[in-house]
Amino acid sequence: MKTRKKRPFAPLCELQLPSHCGPCSLSACLFILGISATQTQLAAAAGKSVSVFTHGVDERGLRRAARGFRVRSEFVLLDDRGKGKDFARRLRSHLRQGNPAILLSKHFEHWVAVIGYLAKQRKFIIVDPKEKTVFFRWSEATLIRNAWNVASGEDSYEPNQYFAILLSRMDGQPPKWQLSESWLRLCERGSADTAEGMANDLAEMAVLASPDSQQIEEGPFLAEFLEEHQELVIGSITHWAGGDGRRTRGDLRTFYRDYTTVASSSGIRIAPDTDTAFLVAQLTALLCSYWWGARF
Repeated sequence: MKTRKKRPFAPLCELQLPSHCGPCSLSACLFILGISATQTQLAAAAGKSVSVFTHGVDERGLRRAARGFRVRSEFVLLDDRGKGKDFARRLRSHLRQGNPAILLSKHFEHWVAVIGYLAKQRKFIIVDPKEKTVFFRWSEATLIRNAWNVASGEDSYEPNQYFAILLSRMDGQPPKWQLSESWLRLCERGSADTAEGMANDLAEMAVLASPDSQQIEEGPFLAEFLEEHQELVIGSITHWAGGDGRRTRGDLRTFYRDYTTVASSSGIRIAPDTDTAFLVAQLTALLCSYWWGARF
């Protein structure tokens, strides 16, 4: 039985269908917000399920599709090339709230997703649906250069411009994923499970281990619990279980850190009086299945 290859986090790695850069970029943004929608579903919601293959989807269609999935959109347009830093500043302010955006590029020909900003590195995190690379890290100068669109052709009615669509949830809830360098690295190298699968497992554990009388939102972060009990869980697994011989203790520790990264990036909490023994037991059981070579 072959070991399953590590997988990047779908749907951020999904390549666009012909002329689907807008819906595909919107799909990546919705993933960050915690909303699942494929590029084909979003193309249909934009009213372009067939013609999108020839004509693509413009900003009005993307707004219509976003609204259909309960996502608010705000257009930002600056038609002065000298205002590039102002444009980057407005985009950065939105991203620092954890919300993503769609950026127009390549002289009105292409949409890309801007899913976050790393303050220490001063980098904008870009998902280009046309490229196999999971993420690009753009400096402010690169963003300003790539985001300037020059109209061409005698029938062009658009002014030269910077243009972005800022996205946020209509229900006021925060985005599901909080970007960090460790989360990006995990996405790029892949894991034995997907981000959504790992987050769903951890969220279910948090609920099962938390008494009904307590509000999970009031408790500590699950990532802190995972870090605190890492050696206990890993030590218990390697002491009592022999494994299938294809995975080392280092592999097990890496997979555990993947769960810690996902817990941190998804902001999952546990109740203040969580049954810690029960939670440790669940984590141990889950990782034991990995240790024995289970497929995820």
